[in-house]
This record gives sequence, structure tokens and C-alpha cells, in this order.
Amino acid sequence: MDSPMCLVENADGELHVVPGAIKYLMGLNQKVVVVSVVGLYRTGKSYLMNKLAGKRKGFALGATIQSKTKGIWMWCVPHPEKRDHTLVLLDTEGLGDVEKTNRYH
Repeated sequence: MDSPMCLVENADGELHVVPGAIKYLMGLNQKVVVVSVVGLYRTGKSYLMNKLAGKRKGFALGATIQSKTKGIWMWCVPHPEKRDHTLVLLDTEGLGDVEKTNRYH
């Protein structure tokens, strides 16, 4: 996978699984190792995921106080140590964003 893709979108106040992302995961023929990061908005979650992927760019980063990640995004990359494994990185929408109208997601 060259770049992250949305796994769960947050639209109209509801969470929806993206069918194309599930199809991609179902097509993997290797064991997977899932790493997810959850926390307050604007605390470096996307930056950390890019570091784990070994890439400077990938998950969207913002230079403002506004959050960038909406929903849950995934990035499947080769595992750095196990040749027969895929690393599935999950970057989540930050908690506590004051611009969100629904306090539950």
C-alpha cells in the first residue's frame, strides 16, 4: 500500500466502514500485526504512525491547531523485522476536538 486509506469514516455524525478498505484487508495473504494509536487531538498520533511506517509522509499532518485525521485511517506496510507479516497501522481521529459537535465520536 503506497499511502494510507480510510478504514472507518466519520460522516454525518455516524461511523461507516469503508468497503474498499475491508476488501483490501481481505486480500492480504500474510499474517498481520496491528498497531493503533488513540489520544487527544493534535498530540502527534499521525506523526508517530509515519515514523513507525518508516516514512516522512503518509498520514496527514497539520501545522495548525485544527485536527487533520477524521475517522480511522489504515496503512499496510511490510513488517520491519518479520518478512511474512504485514504491519497494519491505524491512525485515529483525535479525542477532545472542540470543533466536533458530537461528543461521542
